[in-house]
Amino acid sequence: MWVSKVSEIIGSSPTSFENAAQSVLARANQTLRGITGIEVVDKRLKVEDGVITEYRVHLRLTFDVAPRAVSHW
Repeated sequence: MWVSKVSEIIGSSPTSFENAAQSVLARANQTLRGITGIEVVDKRLKVEDGVITEYRVHLRLTFDVAPRAVSHW
């Protein structure tokens, strides 16, 4: 039996939503293995003095949880 887990992560970029999403994925790949899907939950813009200064994305990542092979206890 295989189990999947869902984690929600928010990332940002000064240049685009795509770069914000790429930064989330790059960071998630450092600690999560087996990412199988990403859902965009929300997108927001930070505006200062009438200028867009930050692109923010709220993502839901789905990844596989490996079955327990051996108990260490």
